[in-house]
Amino acid sequence: MAALILVLLAVIFAMVASRRQNASDEEQVAKLRRKRAVAYQEAKAEYRRFRSKFEKSNTLLIEFIHDLGDGFIGRDSAPQQIVFDEAFEAIALIRQANPRSKIVIVLHTLGGYARPAHMIALAIKEHLRKTKHNSKRDPHVVAYVPYVAMSGGAMIALAAEKVAMDATASLGPIDTIYGGFPTETYRDLLEQKGPLATQDVLVMLAHEAEKYDRYADRIAREIIHDNHKAEDRDPDFLADYLSSGKLSHSEAISPAGAKELGVNVTTKIPPEIYGLVDARIRMIHTRLEYEERHAANPDAGGSEAEDADKTMQRVIRESLGGGVRI
Repeated sequence: MAALILVLLAVIFAMVASRRQNASDEEQVAKLRRKRAVAYQEAKAEYRRFRSKFEKSNTLLIEFIHDLGDGFIGRDSAPQQIVFDEAFEAIALIRQANPRSKIVIVLHTLGGYARPAHMIALAIKEHLRKTKHNSKRDPHVVAYVPYVAMSGGAMIALAAEKVAMDATASLGPIDTIYGGFPTETYRDLLEQKGPLATQDVLVMLAHEAEKYDRYADRIAREIIHDNHKAEDRDPDFLADYLSSGKLSHSEAISPAGAKELGVNVTTKIPPEIYGLVDARIRMIHTRLEYEERHAANPDAGGSEAEDADKTMQRVIRESLGGGVRI
């Protein structure tokens, strides 16, 4: 009998201990969520503070800071790739800038659709056409890459007169992706199997991919600034190399590698650029916890409701499977 009582007491004790542990774990998670929600507001204030540093002079700040998470909807209104809406906003700003304005382009992106990136690069080129200055000594358009600017992001960066990269940052090739695959893979497939031994749909895709290959070659030559063309090489060397498909689409090009290719690159980035990008990334990462907290207690903080910025929410409208990405 005594042994049975001891067993029952042990079971009860284990149950109580388990419940206490669960309650403690839940409270710990709740504290982390509250902390991250506060972190969101702090990051937002910090982000605005860094933006204001650029907006006090005749300098135009254009940023492409994307949500690089694995979900399909960008957090905190941040797109996940370069899309038309973002391109139109950037182009309108560039178009309205006076010829004496300096443009700071901040990039944190894996790329996106080819046409929007091409349009942004053309807008930069048109702005520089209106200016009269020494582009190497006093660049009016500088692209900053604290972490990564791949594909279409690299296209925009190379349209600028100078690229500033962190020592750990990377650019990427500007070859095109069609139907989910690099365009040169279709050509290789046809060469290996022959058209008659290849499915009709793949043959048709190969024909379209060849057109986009020519498109990528043309726009690369069109938008890369002369400052990135080495004097001892063919003027189109960099454009042809980056769009040729010789590199993996996700292959990283370091600052040293970019310099070797002829890019006008530096590793000096102002602290304000790091602060801006890091604060925006923290906003993206902590937005969901902030919204959960606000939904649970909508009256907390009074004016915090405006922080939701519901009108700024954008959902990626293009299907990842359609169109041409770069």
